This record gives sequence, C-alpha cells and structure tokens, in this order.
Amino acid sequence: MGALMNAQVQAWMPAILALFGSLIVVVLAAWINTRMLSAQIEAVHSEIGALRAEMRQGFAELELRLTKQIMELDHRIERLEEQRGLIRTP
Repeated sequence: MGALMNAQVQAWMPAILALFGSLIVVVLAAWINTRMLSAQIEAVHSEIGALRAEMRQGFAELELRLTKQIMELDHRIERLEEQRGLIRTP
C-alpha cells in the first residue's frame, strides 16, 4: 500500500510543483505591478498638486490685475467727473 501511495505522490509531484511555481510567479508579478501602479498614482497626485498651486497663483495674479484696472478706471471716472463738474452720488 505504501509503495502505491508513494508512486502516486511521485506521479503528481511535478504537476503540484509546477502549480506552486506558477502561483509564486503570478503573486510576485501582481505585487510588482501593484507597486509600479502605486508609484504612478503618486506621481500623478504630485503633478495635480503642482497644477493646482500654479492655477491658484494664476487666479491670484488675475485678481490683482483686475483689481488694479478697476481702481484705475475708478480714478479716471473721478477725474472726468471733476473736470466736468459732475457730482457723484454714493
């Protein structure tokens, strides 16, 4: 009985070893792919953060320019009103 069981184990051993070997390769490849994907996601997050900062700076500069132009227009209007003798009502 022991010899028969030993022969069956020997017959199935290559298939079992191949299965475990394939499983190790698949798990290792999945782990490596996950690490690479995580690194790419972090790079995209960093790029998004940089773009957000750049966008905020652009909006701040735009707001500053618009405020300056509105103040200049207000000053021009005041000068024109003074020249023409107009009175401004608040």
